[in-house]
Amino acid sequence: MSSIKNRKISNDKIYTPPKIVDIMIDFCGYKEGDNVLEPAKGLGAIYDKLKSPKDYCEIEEGKDYFDYHKKVDLVLTNPPYSIIDNFLKHTYTLCNKFCFLIGCYSLTPKRIDIMNKNGFYITKILLTQIPSWFQRSYIIVCEKLEKEPSNIIFKSIHLGNKCLFCNLPCGGMKGKNIKHCKRKSNETECRY
Repeated sequence: MSSIKNRKISNDKIYTPPKIVDIMIDFCGYKEGDNVLEPAKGLGAIYDKLKSPKDYCEIEEGKDYFDYHKKVDLVLTNPPYSIIDNFLKHTYTLCNKFCFLIGCYSLTPKRIDIMNKNGFYITKILLTQIPSWFQRSYIIVCEKLEKEPSNIIFKSIHLGNKCLFCNLPCGGMKGKNIKHCKRKSNETECRY
């Protein structure tokens, strides 16, 4: 993780597949009428599926998340991993509930301890392996609570080995006539 945190050029453009967005929205308990912030909009995979009231930040559009100070019901995002600590710290000031898609190596005991010290506890967690992504990922739902919950909902979902954008195999399947998608998590188009 140190190499990600200390690299000169971050590689935080990881495009969230629509299927994952649907899973996140359902898993976090989002409901119409919730005032939601998507702080790392990117191409809008999450933001475009939300109903109003909603808002977003996107550094490439001049809307820096760290300059955002309005209270919201829910922060929902796939955060940039190179600044995850700062992202979490700012999120604590804006809401009472957040849902992040986070790599399993980024969900460390130290980060969970800091979350808890800020009054946020994981109430739901979903483990999955997004095809073609480097590591397993968690969808975590954290809520501001008076004390640690006695039960946490833990689920897992197997997404198979097909690209979640074009539905072609993205590795593992062999054969002369099998076309494979070679799309990487930071690419906007599938390639074969």
